[in-house]
Parts: sequence; C-alpha cells; structure tokens
Amino acid sequence: MDPLKAYITSTIEIDDEQLNEIVDHFEPRQVPKNKHLVLKGQLMDTYYFILSGGLRVYLNNDDKDVTAWLSFENNWLVDIACIRNGTPTIYNIEAIEDTQLLTISSKQMDALYAHYPKWQEFGRKLWEKAFLQVVDSMIRHQTLSAEERYLYYLGQSDLLQRVPLKQLSSFLGITPSSLSRVRRKIK
Repeated sequence: MDPLKAYITSTIEIDDEQLNEIVDHFEPRQVPKNKHLVLKGQLMDTYYFILSGGLRVYLNNDDKDVTAWLSFENNWLVDIACIRNGTPTIYNIEAIEDTQLLTISSKQMDALYAHYPKWQEFGRKLWEKAFLQVVDSMIRHQTLSAEERYLYYLGQSDLLQRVPLKQLSSFLGITPSSLSRVRRKIK
C-alpha cells in the first residue's frame, strides 16, 4: 500500500487518517505474465493501480493486435467509458510481466468521492494528468517520425526493454521490421 499512499500524497495534501481510510478500500490482485486482466466484451467496473509489473491495453483489428496503451508501476488503468456508460469494454488488457495491482470498484470510488472532498480533488487531478498524457501521446504519434517516437520513449523509461518487440512496434505505430531498422540505425 505504500506506493499508493506515496502516489496519493504526491498529488494532494491529505491527513493520515483520511489517507488510511481511503487506502483501506483497495484490494490486492495479482495477474501472471501473459494472462488477461480484462477481455473485450466484459464489463469493467474497477480502477487499477499498478504496484509492480506492466499491462498492455490492446484492440484486435482485422485479426491484428493493436497496442493502444502501456502502463507500468505507479500508474492507474481504467476504462472510464465502460464505467460511465455501462457498456462492455472494447479493449483487452494483458499483463506483459507478472503484475501486482491494487483495485477498487467504481462504486467504492464514487462513495469515496462523496465522502472525502480531498479524494474528489485527487480524482480531478488524476483525470487531468490522464487527459494530458493522452493528448501528448496523440501529438507524438501525429507529428514525430517512427525514429523520433522511439527515441522519445527510450529517454522516458525502461519501457523499450520491458515490452516484446511485436507489441512495442504496434504501440509505436510501425511494423516490427521498421522497428528493427530504427533500432539498428540508432545503435
């Protein structure tokens, strides 16, 4: 729970009593490498905080997996459209490493929002950050070359070493052979 507490307190100022009451609502869950957390068509009503490991969010388009998002330690993952609209998810979510999560249902999250004004502030800041990440990602994919996108992610984290090449190339929006050329050129 300590990484979750650290994440929360890095986002908002909250007293220890409220923080502990909020964190007590989270439940641990483990997902082994290559196992699915969620499959397309399921109802997803849970928020996930990643303690360790990594998750890949992907779609299946014409029998081809398209990696839409990658998420690792100290990040949240949720299909807000599924939760708010009550519709089945269009995504598959798979662990790309053995992954430890903390989970909370959307109903519990909403109850915490109603009870703790500080948690409302946290939720707002969380969604602001998520929105900015999505916008930044869209701009990178629309304006940077494949090599520039690769170099960007190379400088951001160890993501490139943790994701299988086929999934990484899909995430970067290029073919595996193009990714190999980019990697050879950079070395």
